[in-house]
Amino acid sequence: MKLLLFDVDQTLISTGGAGIRALNRAFQKLYSVENAMEGILPHGKTDPGIIREILHSHPIPAISDGFPTSLTAVLESYIEFLDAEIESTPSYKILPGVEAILNTLAGRSDLAIGLATGNVEAGARIKLERGNLNRYFPFGGFGSDSEDRTELVRHGAEKAAAYLGQMPAPSDVFVIGDTPRDIFAGREAGFLTVGVATGKYSKAELDEAGATVSISDFQNERDQFFRTTRIE
Repeated sequence: MKLLLFDVDQTLISTGGAGIRALNRAFQKLYSVENAMEGILPHGKTDPGIIREILHSHPIPAISDGFPTSLTAVLESYIEFLDAEIESTPSYKILPGVEAILNTLAGRSDLAIGLATGNVEAGARIKLERGNLNRYFPFGGFGSDSEDRTELVRHGAEKAAAYLGQMPAPSDVFVIGDTPRDIFAGREAGFLTVGVATGKYSKAELDEAGATVSISDFQNERDQFFRTTRIE
């Protein structure tokens, strides 16, 4: 039994910056902060971690109840705006080869596919829904499970074990993502990793981060992906 845990943004889909715009709108609505994401690098970070970074970066007098309350308020507003941004963005796309790969993997009795993403689950589901991709991922580890990327990867594996009725061996678990943080988290959790250079980082940078293998995308290096994951 093999388990493949996929990241979302720039691994499966591109939203054309919808998440950034949604966070900016949430901070503007709640705290009158304009362009809250300016100077914040979101790549591979969890949603709660990004929001906490923004809260630390801006003097926001309205915050009086501490970070947990503020974090919850921002997330609720963010999800509301994200839904609208995903629906309206003209730049949404499923990345090359993704649907073909998922169709090949879906329904096989010898493997399972899930998510390991820094998005909170509600955000991940909104992002995937437009591309009709949620049907492939019955479980996952999310930023709403932990701000720590390694822990959310472990959570995804635990969800898989509950779903499957067994825990695949660590050598049969692959964490798949487009950033060094995906690779670090997968390795720290004790799993193998596949870097996909469809985001900000090159294959060389993902290799340097320690990826078991790196591919350019799922379309042009489909065979390499299957060889690495030992899926026939």
